[in-house]
Amino acid sequence: MNFLRSGVLLLLALPLASSALPTPLTARETRNLTALTKLVGNVKYFYPNRHTAHLSWETVLVRSIPAVRRARTDAALARTLDSLLRPLAPEIRLLLPGSPAAPAGPATTNAGSYYFREHHSLGQDKTGLPVARLMLKLAGIPYASTIRAATRAVADSLFPNGQRRYTAELTDSVRLALPLVLPAAQYRQRLVYRPGRRVRRLSATTAEQRLATVILTWNIIQHFYPYRAVLEQVRWEAALPVALQQAAQATTEAELLAACRTMLAHLPDRHVAIGPKTRTGLRIVDPPWALQLALVEGQVVLRQVPAALQPTVARGSILTHVNGRPVGNLLDTLQTRIPATFPAVARQLAAEQLLTNLATRAPAASFTFRDSLGRSTDIRWTLQQLRGSLYNQAPPVRELAPGLVYLDATRLRYSDFQRVLPQLQSAQGLIIDLRQRPHYDLLRILPHFSRQPLLTDSLTMPVLRQPAFNQAEFAGEKSDRKMPQLPFIAAPKVFLVGPHTYSYGETVAEVVRRHRLGALLGQPTGGTNGEMNFAAIGRAYLLSWTGRRVVSRSGSYQGKGITPDEVVTPTLRQVATGQDADVQRATELLRKTQPAN
Repeated sequence: MNFLRSGVLLLLALPLASSALPTPLTARETRNLTALTKLVGNVKYFYPNRHTAHLSWETVLVRSIPAVRRARTDAALARTLDSLLRPLAPEIRLLLPGSPAAPAGPATTNAGSYYFREHHSLGQDKTGLPVARLMLKLAGIPYASTIRAATRAVADSLFPNGQRRYTAELTDSVRLALPLVLPAAQYRQRLVYRPGRRVRRLSATTAEQRLATVILTWNIIQHFYPYRAVLEQVRWEAALPVALQQAAQATTEAELLAACRTMLAHLPDRHVAIGPKTRTGLRIVDPPWALQLALVEGQVVLRQVPAALQPTVARGSILTHVNGRPVGNLLDTLQTRIPATFPAVARQLAAEQLLTNLATRAPAASFTFRDSLGRSTDIRWTLQQLRGSLYNQAPPVRELAPGLVYLDATRLRYSDFQRVLPQLQSAQGLIIDLRQRPHYDLLRILPHFSRQPLLTDSLTMPVLRQPAFNQAEFAGEKSDRKMPQLPFIAAPKVFLVGPHTYSYGETVAEVVRRHRLGALLGQPTGGTNGEMNFAAIGRAYLLSWTGRRVVSRSGSYQGKGITPDEVVTPTLRQVATGQDADVQRATELLRKTQPAN
């Protein structure tokens, strides 16, 4: 098919945005947009023309979506996609059953260079993320996206056995033939394409822009999420049509983000998140909540109450309604938007994040609590009243009982550790709390707990030259080797873990497990490790995901978590009396190891 001229005219004729009210997608429209999504991702990231690589894909999508939605058959869809995308990637081919086979690829000679896309995870799509880019650079994480030039011999070695052309099924009858290697003339070829007025920033104002947001987000995970077995297990392709339907019917940015988050929550990966992009490209972290909720025995319970509110409501009270709505219904909705290893964990996290979710909607909310006697109380608070502070926290090292010392790994620095070394050397048991992200100094402290060298898991960088990790390589595998340090702390140790133990926290937990530094106690860890990556979606939204893969020597825990040696489940009674179930059980275990007087 050759529709380059008509494609230019069609693109110029298409409206930039539609004014129609949100309407559900038909099955045909969903099928068409799914095909467009796959085609755009393959071309955007893997077609090696230098002009194609710098297109405004927001503009391309917004202008293309109306025509793609209108196609009534697969044959019409193929013609439409060909006319829209061939001007942007002249060597691609859209094939129907019975179509002539696509050319094998450009003729090769020994002279001249050949060009192909190469991604080390994803280095592009970072416009408007200056601080994120600087942080990645300072951390020595070399995410990069380039078009590489190579000799014929090198190209042949990287794309052997006919791999120069990639074939993708866009529907069950429409296929894409995508050249992955181009000679110099086709690499430099100018595009017969005039985009007209450019879409500078996506928003939720039109269906085209909402659908484009979902399409761009889905493609980054599809092509650059390194744990492919996890992606296949959650049936990532099946998440796309549902998200397209939700985005088409959204009327606000909150509803658009809810559609994206529901799609992303298919991945059991706590690094995965999307939200409005700030000027710096960083997410703003609010102060913690002084009033804290937890899911205990299937109910949302007040785990912590600030002093100013204690005359009104007691710790251990059960939250039954918010703004007159049963709290269970709120959790049903919220947990579908939270990535987690299991639905029960997502519900637990939903309870903890309930106040944060409410704060995005209104400055105040009404709460209904039930006390231990079954009496209900209605209270209206501004959300600001419930905020806490990062100041005046308990010290990171404290003695819980004679000979038993608690270390809060979140705030424990090596200088703190050195200051209390005499106390730790004489301790009869240590409780090290990893339930929140540990401080990076913890890997300097762990060698004091071992007589043998400690070896962390390896990090590897995906090197991608074909879509969807086809023929992917993993480079730069390396891990840290930590030599034993004196003085050796011989006291028995219990390490507390839970669903917030992930990423660096899970690196620590795995070192503890592999080298038997102590018992792991609490709840399974978050099942997420590897370096984060970031992308700007349409210059409007910030997407994060895991960009580099961890190779665990004890078996992969991505998407599953590390199960502790002993699982602890808190009770309503423990919460009401202010007891930390994990700390209480750890104390009991360590007391059993103490010598009798």
